[in-house]
Amino acid sequence: MDNNLISNKELIEMGYRPHTANDIIHQARELLVSRGYTFYNRKRLMVVPKSVVNEILGTEVA
Repeated sequence: MDNNLISNKELIEMGYRPHTANDIIHQARELLVSRGYTFYNRKRLMVVPKSVVNEILGTEVA
């Protein structure tokens, strides 16, 4: 996987529960769509930029 992207599976490997990991990805996708990145307006897309996940969580993800 690209160093700038993170998937729900990687979040699960980091210790997040599956539902929580999916919620984080969903929130990140919604944020990106609201910023005009319509590419992320897909239900099955489970990969988002790490920078957006960092912004949501308020911490750096590895």
